[in-house]
Amino acid sequence: MKGRPLLFRAFGLALLVITALQTPAHAEIVFTDIKGREVTLERPARHVVVDDARMIIALSFLTSDPVELLAGWPHDVNRLGQAQYAQLRARFPSIAKLPKVSGNNEDMAVEPMIAAEPDLVLLSVFSRASQRQIDQLHAAGIPVAFVDFLTDPLGNTDRSLKIIGQAIGREPAANSVTAFRTRHLDMIRDRIAESDGLSKPKVYIETHASYQEPCCNSPGEGNLGRFITLLHAKNIGDVLGERPFGQILLEHVVVSEPDVYIATGGAYMASRGGLVIGSGISEDRTEDAMRRLLARPGFSELPAVRNGRVHGMAKQLFDPVLDILALELMARWIHPEIFSDLDVEASRDALNRMSAIKLEGHYWTD
Repeated sequence: MKGRPLLFRAFGLALLVITALQTPAHAEIVFTDIKGREVTLERPARHVVVDDARMIIALSFLTSDPVELLAGWPHDVNRLGQAQYAQLRARFPSIAKLPKVSGNNEDMAVEPMIAAEPDLVLLSVFSRASQRQIDQLHAAGIPVAFVDFLTDPLGNTDRSLKIIGQAIGREPAANSVTAFRTRHLDMIRDRIAESDGLSKPKVYIETHASYQEPCCNSPGEGNLGRFITLLHAKNIGDVLGERPFGQILLEHVVVSEPDVYIATGGAYMASRGGLVIGSGISEDRTEDAMRRLLARPGFSELPAVRNGRVHGMAKQLFDPVLDILALELMARWIHPEIFSDLDVEASRDALNRMSAIKLEGHYWTD
C-alpha cells in the first residue's frame, strides 16, 4: 500500500508533462518600430494591412506567398508596376479581391482598416495617420507598426525588413536578405573609402523623366539623394534640402553642369510622354524615349550628354530590397574607374532566387 501514493504522484507528474506538451506555447512578440514605438503582438501576424503596395515587395522576400498575409492594401497598382502586379495576380489571384484601404498618399480612413480585421497594420513613416486614428485602431485591438522604405532607404530598409520579419515570425528570412544587402553595401563603401583622390562628379537624377511635362523633377537630400552622397558625388538636387523629391528649375540643371545624367521612369510614363522602361518594353522603345528626353532645350549642352554619360532605369529598382540594384548601377555609372566590374545582373539573379516576385525584363539602359 505504501507504493500507491508514489505511483499516483508519478502518474500525476506524467499527466502534467503530457498536458504541457499538448498546450501550445504562448509568447508575446515585442519589437521597436521605425519611429521608436514599442509594439506588442500576442502571436505572429497572419493578416496584415499595408498602406503602400511596395510593402508587398518587401513581404515577397520574407514568405513564398505574400498575398496570403494580406488583409487589405490600397490597390495602388502603379506603385508596384503593371508587370509586377500582373505577375502577382497570375500567381495569387486573390490579391484583386482583397479589401481596399487608404494609401499613404491620402488621408487615412480607419473604418475600412478595422473592417478588414487585421492583426497588424503596417504604416509608412510619412503616413497621414493621426494619433487619434492610431488610438482608434488600438481600441479595436489592432496593433500598429511604422516602417520606412522611402525617406531613408539606406538607413531604414534593413531595419524595416527586420521589424516585419519579427512581426510575421520570419526573422531568419529577414536576416538572410539583410545580410545579402549588407555585403553589397559594405563592398561599395569599402572601395570608395580605399580610393584615394576619387573624383566627386556632379549628378542629376531626373525622376519621372518626361519630354512633355514641365522639367525638372529631382531627389533632394533624402531618398536617392542619400545614394548619391554615399557614392561620393554631388547631387545637384540638394537645393531641395531634406525633401525626398521635388522640382528644380531647368536653368539650375543647365548651370550646374552635371557630369552624369540618370533618368527614371517605367511603363506608367507612356501616357505622360516620358521614359518607358521595364518588363515587356523593348530596348528600341526605351532608347527612343531617351533620345526625346535629351532633345529638350538645354540638355544637349550638358557635360553628361556631351560625354556620353547618360543612363536610365525603371522606378521599380527603388522598391524595397531591389534598391541595392539601383545603388550598384549608380556606382558603376558614377565611378566606372572603380566599379566597372560590378555584375548587376548577377545581383538581380540572386535577389530573384530569394523573392516570390521575379524582376524580369529590361530595367536599365546606358
